Amino acid sequence: MATATLSVDLEAIAANWRALDKASATGVQTAAVVKANAYGLGLSRVARSLAQAGARRFFVAVTEEGVTLRQILGPGPQICVLSGHMAGDTEMVADLDLTPMLNSLDQVTRHLESLPGHAFGVQLDSGMSRLGMAEAEWEAIAPFVLEAGPELLMSHLACADDPDHAMNEAQQAAFHAMTDGTGVPRSLAATGGILLGAKYHFDLTRPGIGLYGGRPYEAACPVVGLSLPVIHTRH
Repeated sequence: MATATLSVDLEAIAANWRALDKASATGVQTAAVVKANAYGLGLSRVARSLAQAGARRFFVAVTEEGVTLRQILGPGPQICVLSGHMAGDTEMVADLDLTPMLNSLDQVTRHLESLPGHAFGVQLDSGMSRLGMAEAEWEAIAPFVLEAGPELLMSHLACADDPDHAMNEAQQAAFHAMTDGTGVPRSLAATGGILLGAKYHFDLTRPGIGLYGGRPYEAACPVVGLSLPVIHTRH
């Protein structure tokens, strides 16, 4: 056989999840990020392995991924959609019991008008400038949104892979300012945030790249191996 073989160690992924779960502070739930086909390693097998390891909340990038994941895992695990509630998503969100992380006033309006009472979370921009509502936008609509009962308030650290970067503490302070006193569960830490320590963990951590053996999780079990056959040897 003259082709390469890529091997994926599912037990290593499960072991990495268990280790990051243990590294999360006591009482903190540990989710699993399986967006982009489980970082390209195969959603079906990876998600099942993580569920067997104990993961009960999963994050995907878009609603279509959530539909596929629900078909894989069945009812029970919570599936959160990072892109939120996009136009055309309503039936899928409702029928497959997905939880969109709303990123804008437009998404808030769409979700609350089309699916009143359906679970949702809110993504806030604490400084990464990728997804989520900016502080001024959130301040304007927070009372209305909080009255609707979000299940989670979340944000994402921009520089968690650099423990000494000033952005980490700045974002943590901004996240506190936007969410303190709401009484809603909160999430700020992905893999890098978990490694920064308990003050970044809040109520839920969301390891992603670390599950698959990537930095900044240097202690991760190796997940991916590549085997290449030797075609010819010269001296």
